[in-house]
Amino acid sequence: MAWRNPRYEEVNATAFSGVPQYPRIRQMIRDMINASQYDYHESESFLVKEVIMNGSLDHGAVKGTFINNPNQEPTDGIVYPLMPNIINIPLIGEHVVVTEYNKKHYYTSIINRKNSPNENAIVFDLPINTKYGETFKRNTTVKKTNVNEGEIVFEGRFGNSIKLGCNHKNNSPNIKIRAGQRVDYKLVKGTVPEDINKDKSSIYLSTDESFTIKGGKFPNERISGNCIILNSDKLFFNGRNGNVNIRASKNLYLEADEVFINAKKAGTIKMGDPKAPMIPTVNGQKLLELMTSITKIFTALAQIPLMATPAGAKPLKDMVLETKNVVNQVTGMEFLNMQVMTADPAFKIPELPKIPELPDPKLAKLKLAQGVKLPKTPSITDLTDKI
Repeated sequence: MAWRNPRYEEVNATAFSGVPQYPRIRQMIRDMINASQYDYHESESFLVKEVIMNGSLDHGAVKGTFINNPNQEPTDGIVYPLMPNIINIPLIGEHVVVTEYNKKHYYTSIINRKNSPNENAIVFDLPINTKYGETFKRNTTVKKTNVNEGEIVFEGRFGNSIKLGCNHKNNSPNIKIRAGQRVDYKLVKGTVPEDINKDKSSIYLSTDESFTIKGGKFPNERISGNCIILNSDKLFFNGRNGNVNIRASKNLYLEADEVFINAKKAGTIKMGDPKAPMIPTVNGQKLLELMTSITKIFTALAQIPLMATPAGAKPLKDMVLETKNVVNQVTGMEFLNMQVMTADPAFKIPELPKIPELPDPKLAKLKLAQGVKLPKTPSITDLTDKI
């Protein structure tokens, strides 16, 4: 695998004529020494002509030709990726660095022929109309990511990147993950800075930094300090088999054109301290029907003198039926909404007993060996019984 390249052409001793002079002899010796020097290489560039992909035990391996020694055959006819867990899949036409370990060839990285994050293929070494791969399409609009001194960037071919960077003003650390570069390329040339508002989808983890989030139909929001920002067209959180907990030490804001909270069983939308007893809220429609019935009764009562006449029999009968309707609505609590409940404001929540710290296991064994009785650690049942 290793190969040598002579640094100088061999010296032609016959080039010197006449009587040897000391300077000529010295120069000839120097040239002969230089001619014996070689550049020694443990690795070699390799032209990728085929990439083995999914559905094979040789996944990620490549086939092709060594650049400096085209007649050399790779071991097993293929070149494997060196790292088993992180694989940078090359494209057809790209050159990779190949090295040899234990008589087996491995490629380490793609050679940066064009300084392009999208592709670095050299197609003139291949037949006309050669494709980069089965699905890959060249995209010249993908640019490299802006960086500051000392930052580490992992760049994909498709305008996606992960940057372990900092706020260059104060060197406070941040992590920026984005998928889909901003598209206003008239403002930028060789590189593209991340933009929380113009990139398609972003996750920022920042420390001592400030960002202005454009709210679209809502007012812009200024975010500062230690924060995590997610920004995209749509966000979806799914707890497939467990809880989703959102807590804030101060205020929690939910803002949208409409806010839907859908509970799948009765009594599961509960507002207020969960330690307080829950009481039902009011069903507005049923309460309206109840108050309408009561209004009809009072209207009828105002006509009692009329009811004493034969013509008043029907209003009296209607009032009796309406009264039965009111009784049924009250006794059946139809005006209450049992699916949406709120904490009873009249209930004073008791203070929970402090949970003692668990004893150190080694210290506990030592005290037990010395005959010291340890206090019983309360269980959850013990604590809830005291509430």
